[in-house]
Amino acid sequence: MTFSWLLRHDRNETIQSRISPISRPACLFTLALATIALVASIATKFLLTSLPNIWPLVAVVVIVDVILLFTPQSRISDAISTIVFGFLYLVITILCGIVAAYAMQRFAFPLQDHFLANADMALGLNWFDYAHWVDRHVAIQRLVSFAYNTISIQIALPLLVLAISNRFVETRAYLLAFVIAFVVTIIVSALMPAAGPIAFVDRASFNILHFTGATPLDHLMRLREAGPLIFRDPPGGIATFPSFHATIAVLTPLTLRKHHRIFLVLLVLDGAMLAGTITEGAHYFTDLFAGTAMAFFAYALANRIIALEDRSFQYRPTVDITSAQGLAIAAPLVARAEEATE
Repeated sequence: MTFSWLLRHDRNETIQSRISPISRPACLFTLALATIALVASIATKFLLTSLPNIWPLVAVVVIVDVILLFTPQSRISDAISTIVFGFLYLVITILCGIVAAYAMQRFAFPLQDHFLANADMALGLNWFDYAHWVDRHVAIQRLVSFAYNTISIQIALPLLVLAISNRFVETRAYLLAFVIAFVVTIIVSALMPAAGPIAFVDRASFNILHFTGATPLDHLMRLREAGPLIFRDPPGGIATFPSFHATIAVLTPLTLRKHHRIFLVLLVLDGAMLAGTITEGAHYFTDLFAGTAMAFFAYALANRIIALEDRSFQYRPTVDITSAQGLAIAAPLVARAEEATE
C-alpha cells in the first residue's frame, strides 16, 4: 500500500502535500550558528569578504521548486525536492559555520597545543614518527590524501542516497546530526584553539607530505591579533580540536550502514580518511578521537530528537485529514509508514 498521495479537494483544485527534509530543530541549530557568527563578528569587529555568492544556487532551488509545484507528486519528485532543499541547507549552514569559526577565533583563548600533545604522549602515540612513516610510503600517502579530500562529497553523499531511497526520516536525522556536530565542533575549537603539531616541526624534513589541510597558521595568528580585521583571503579549516574530518569519516558510514555495498566502500575510504587526518590535516591523535566521539554523539542525539518530534505528532488530538492542519500532522507519520513498508 502506498501513502505517497495526500490530497485535499478545494474548489475543484487538487493540492499536494509538501514535506520538508529539514526538521525544525535543524533549522534552529543553523539559526543559532548564524546568530553566533553575527554576534562574534560584531563583538570582535571582524568582516569576512571572501565567501562565495550563493544567490545563483538559491535561484536554481526556487526554479526547481516552482517546477515541482506543477509536477505530479511521485517518488522522483520527492527525491529531487529533498536533494535541492537539503543541499541548500547544507551550503547555508556551512557558510554560517565558516564565519562563526573565524569570528570566534578572534576571542583568542589560550592555545591548547601543549595539552593535546601531552594527551597523545599519554596514549603512547607519537605524531612525528607516524608522519615520517607515511612520508616514506608514497602509495599510502596518495591513498590517504585522496580520501582526506573527499570530505565535501561525503557530506553530500548521505543526502543523495537517502533522498533517492525515499528515506525521509533518516534524511532529517542526518541533516540534524550534521549540524549538531558542526555547531559543537566550532564552539569547542574556539574555546580550545590549537595550531596543530605542524607548527612545531620543520616542514622541510618531509619529502612528500605537504599538509594541505593543516590549520592555516597565518590565518590563525591574524585572527588572534587585537583590533578590527577585514579578512579577504579564502577561508580554510581553522578548527583543530576536534577534527571535523574525523567526524565526517564516521558519521557518513554510520548513516549509510544499511546500504551494504556503499557501506563497505566507505569503510575502506573513511579508514584512509582517518589516517589522512593525522598527516594531511596535521591533527593530533586526540583530535581524531574527539572527532570520532562527536560523530556518535551527534548521530545518537539527532535520532533521539527526531523520534521525539515524530512521537509528538502521534499524541495530538484527532483532526480532519482533509484539512490543512491534518496534512501538517500526518505528513511525517505517512513518510515513516512508507519507509516501514519498503
